[in-house]
Amino acid sequence: MTKIALRDWILLITLLPTFLASAGLGGYFSYVRYADLSRYLADQATNIAEPLAIASAYGLLQQDKAYLQRLLDVSHRKNSPLVRTIAIFDHQHQLVASSNLHKDFAELRLSKDSALPDLPQLSQQDNYLLIRAPIQLEMSEIQALALSARSNDGQTAQLLRTEGRLGYVLVQVDKDKVMLAQQSSLLVTALLVLLSLSLALMLSLRLLSKLSQPLQQLLAQIERLAEGRFEKHLEQPFIGEFDLMRLGINQLANELKHYKDEMQHTVDQSTSDLIQTMEQLEMQNVALDMARRKAQDDNKLKSEFLAKMSHELRTPLNGVLGFTRQLLKTQLTHHQQDYLNTIQKSANSLLSLVNDVLDYAKLEEGRMPINPEPFSIRDLVHDAVELLAVNAFDKQLELALQIDAEVPDALIGDPLRINQVLMNIAGNAIKFTEHGSIVIRLQHQPTNDDKILLHFEIQDTGIGIAPAQQEQLFRGFAQADGSIGRRYGGTGLGLIISQRLVEAMGGQIGFHSKAGEGSTFWFSLALSAHHLSVSEPLPVQFLRQKTVLYLEPQQHSRESTLSLLNSWGLRVSACATPAQLQQALAQQDQFDIALIGRTVSLDQLNPIVELIRQIKPHCQYLYLLVNSLSPNLREALLQSGAQACLAKPAHQRKLAATLARPYNQQQVVATPSPSQPKARLRVLTVDDNEANLKLINALLGELVETVDSATQGAEAWQLASHAHYDVIFMDINMPVMDGVTACQRIQQSSLNEETPIIAVTAHTLPGERERLLNLGFCEFLSKPLDEQMLQYALKECCPAFSLPQLSTVFTPQAPSAATPALPQSRHIDWELALQRAAGKTELARDMLQLLLASLPQTLADLEKYRESNQKDALIQLVHKLHGATCYTGVPHIKALSETIETQLKTGASLLQLEPELFDLADQLQDLLAESQQWNF
Repeated sequence: MTKIALRDWILLITLLPTFLASAGLGGYFSYVRYADLSRYLADQATNIAEPLAIASAYGLLQQDKAYLQRLLDVSHRKNSPLVRTIAIFDHQHQLVASSNLHKDFAELRLSKDSALPDLPQLSQQDNYLLIRAPIQLEMSEIQALALSARSNDGQTAQLLRTEGRLGYVLVQVDKDKVMLAQQSSLLVTALLVLLSLSLALMLSLRLLSKLSQPLQQLLAQIERLAEGRFEKHLEQPFIGEFDLMRLGINQLANELKHYKDEMQHTVDQSTSDLIQTMEQLEMQNVALDMARRKAQDDNKLKSEFLAKMSHELRTPLNGVLGFTRQLLKTQLTHHQQDYLNTIQKSANSLLSLVNDVLDYAKLEEGRMPINPEPFSIRDLVHDAVELLAVNAFDKQLELALQIDAEVPDALIGDPLRINQVLMNIAGNAIKFTEHGSIVIRLQHQPTNDDKILLHFEIQDTGIGIAPAQQEQLFRGFAQADGSIGRRYGGTGLGLIISQRLVEAMGGQIGFHSKAGEGSTFWFSLALSAHHLSVSEPLPVQFLRQKTVLYLEPQQHSRESTLSLLNSWGLRVSACATPAQLQQALAQQDQFDIALIGRTVSLDQLNPIVELIRQIKPHCQYLYLLVNSLSPNLREALLQSGAQACLAKPAHQRKLAATLARPYNQQQVVATPSPSQPKARLRVLTVDDNEANLKLINALLGELVETVDSATQGAEAWQLASHAHYDVIFMDINMPVMDGVTACQRIQQSSLNEETPIIAVTAHTLPGERERLLNLGFCEFLSKPLDEQMLQYALKECCPAFSLPQLSTVFTPQAPSAATPALPQSRHIDWELALQRAAGKTELARDMLQLLLASLPQTLADLEKYRESNQKDALIQLVHKLHGATCYTGVPHIKALSETIETQLKTGASLLQLEPELFDLADQLQDLLAESQQWNF
């Protein structure tokens, strides 16, 4: 409706009713005129036919054709403008007389089998109207004829048979004049309609001419107002309401002009004020920018100072701790041992504070690395809880670990950072809990992007946090209450470090707490599942269907251990009270294993000893889970009849090995059984590090028949051009020709274009695996390698290779009498070194000697590259050192070198990494100095 213009509306309103009215009236009167003319024509024909029918009855009865012809001629002449033909037919439809014969005359008579009409009949024929009037006698006339002497009996009978009808008169009337009159009537009607429309159109245009000029002027004035031109007014008066609109628009123009003037004045004033304000803000911004830059420089200096001071503090602290441990191994008096224990605890506390400050400084600078790698989540959590247990049991607290059985074990993430977050939060829970329990729960749920959402929850019954203090909990150098630092110690950095680490790993962290009712902290991480197992299998196959009597009064510890035992296939009878114990013994007299959980001390041994004596006759093997493993307590418990004594909460690996030990007396090294031959495979190994090459050759030498080696990519390419290999293990970072180039050369031109090539590297950045697979490698392995990883890699790339039957319990080779004992060291984890060397003591020694032999040159190159700022050369040096430390059991040096390599590859400068480089040099020098005292 709004799209129709006013002109169109006026035309529509005036013309449409006029047209409808005139067309309706003209149509009505035309229809009436048409009907009247048609009726007039029929009446005229009837008036001609009926008298003729009466008059012709005598002539037709007397067969007087001359009479009839004369009658017809007279009637035709009198009505000649209207009549075309008049004819008389007898009762047999035979023509008797006609006023005008023509070629279509035969079509005018009725058919012979048609009945004579008894009333006048009208019909149409082209442009003619036909009327047939019956010629008949009344019954009285028929009877009179019958009595007449002139009438014979045959004629009378005929008249009676036809009911007195002698025939009929046909009158053919011409309709042309009537039709002409009708058409004339229609033409007059159409002319009247056109005349009405013309008159209405003329009036409409006249009205439009009166309205359009004021409207155009009003619109033009509105457009001028919209453009901001208020000077010109409408002075000429308009008709009617248009003049009111003119006056209103003029008034509006005056008000708008006044408003515009006021607005312009206001804008000018505001602009002047704004310019002054902007000038002031610009000056303030310059001052703020200078202050910000100074603050950033000061913050950078502060972070560098914190990092250097932390490094400088950690070095003597490590010395204090190391020599304290050495002194504790010597013959000491009771007071001396107590003093040294105090020194060790104080040094550990100070080292923890220094580490927190260093981590915070790294987080402030964004230098805290996240290094994803395959790891076992259960081993990680159990190891962490084992370290936390000592502090928890010193305060007589219950510490329990509950892991859902459905949580996948092999994951890809940063185990060091996950462990750091878990230790921080759980350590806080122990610190701020005076009585009760700390429960660590681990759950999971799948996500939409093929990852595992791991959910950690640490619940305690400690002091809790008031609502007013919860907001500042994740702020650096802040604790919930100012008095907490005095009562419990600490810097307040643990939670902020944990929060930033969790966020750096793409997770979330939070808590809920009530003052006096404890707290529950949680954090969630989205991790990828690893397709290979990354931990030694537990010997649970020896424990399936074994019956266990389990006694544990503490609810959380009982639920945790019971879930673990059930997942191993043991049939457990769990008891919490002496009454339940008696009931279990009454239902089943003998058990394979008895497991007793207790909180004991040296002055409370009698109850546990009595309990052991009570249960011992009902089981084959009896084990204890206690809150302390001091030598005196352990010795007393073992003498009372227990086969083994473990710390609570039970470490899954230690508990499984302990329970399975009696059922697996023959513990063998995790190597292929002698009965299983080596696989008939030829393998090529490529690595520029002698120690790495020696280890992988030693491990593969026990699995396959032939192992060839190369120390650089070009040499590997030459070997691959002269011999075919079943699989190639290729190091990535090598001088001259790296592993990627060597892989592409081998696949393009050699005898091993289809041979699977497995990438091996000690350091991986995010997305490294996908990049190497796209470059042509069939699989990716990260150092340190172990025998199980090699076996799975061979199985995946060479389907003909069968996995050997391995022992589920790992036991290192016992050194021979000629082999000297492994020396004590604060840098070397000999258990880890033996594990990396597949339990081979000699191989572990050889690999360590290779590392030690390279340290002098490494230290010299490290100092040279650092002073000359040769970043690329330093990356190669640190990468080579990192690869060598993967197999020699030096976890601290390995972690530090990996951190430096990651930072260098992600763009950190040598100046930023000076504290770590100094720390690495110090640790290498300490290791080298310590090795001078060893006698290999």
